[in-house]
Order: sequence, then structure tokens, then C-alpha cells
Amino acid sequence: MKRLLASGLFAGLMALVFAFGAQAQDMNDKEMMGKEKMKPIVAVISAEWCPYCKNVEPVMMKLMKDYSDKFSFVVFDVTDDKAVKESMMKAEKLGLAEFFKENKRKTSAVAVLKEKKVVYKTFNNTKREDYETAFENALK
Repeated sequence: MKRLLASGLFAGLMALVFAFGAQAQDMNDKEMMGKEKMKPIVAVISAEWCPYCKNVEPVMMKLMKDYSDKFSFVVFDVTDDKAVKESMMKAEKLGLAEFFKENKRKTSAVAVLKEKKVVYKTFNNTKREDYETAFENALK
């Protein structure tokens, strides 16, 4: 747990979870199981050692806060073998195993998935307006 809290993106995600309560978790299990209309997903591939991930972090943290009511956010940690294994288990549970397998080596990747299909993907992108456009398109 200390390792996750040391990383800015993970620490920020945890702060958002505490700020928004249990509903701001990575993914809502009921949504993922199809019991409710599923929100589009924003998936982030991140590692503590990745300088590009640190570039994306500030804009992503603001987007997570601003769009938490319209999107489900999930961060896949690929810092080391143990984190990759844990992220794979999380991806399998969320029905995103194929996405994770295809992207686990692409740190700083941010993807928007609608109905579990990638509708937008970018790398090391710090332009908020690009994400806002992708988010609006995913909500249509």
C-alpha cells in the first residue's frame, strides 16, 4: 500500500476516493455487472517509474474530479510484476482483460471505453481539451 500511496496518480486517486466516498471507487461493481446503465470508462495505464505518467497526472486528476459523475475511472498499475498481476486480476474482474493485455506495456496511456470498446486512446497527452472532446463524444 505504501508503494501505491507514494505515486502521485495513485495518491490522487485515493484522495478522490476518500473525497467522494465509496461511490468514487475505481469501478462500481453493479455498473460493471450490467445491473445499471454502465458509464463510459476512462482507463489509465500508469507506473511509478514512468516520467510520462507524471506528465499526465495533473490533468488526469482534475478530469477525474470534474467527470466522476459521468465516467468510471480505473487506474492499472504496471510498476512491477506484482502490480501487473494485481492489475490483471482487476481487469479480469471488470471485463477489461483484453484491453489490459493489449496495453499493459504502454505507460501513460489513457483510453476512453464505451460499452468496453475503445473509442479514444492517447499517450503522454496533457491537453485537457483533447480529453474533454473525447469524453463528450463518448457521452453521445
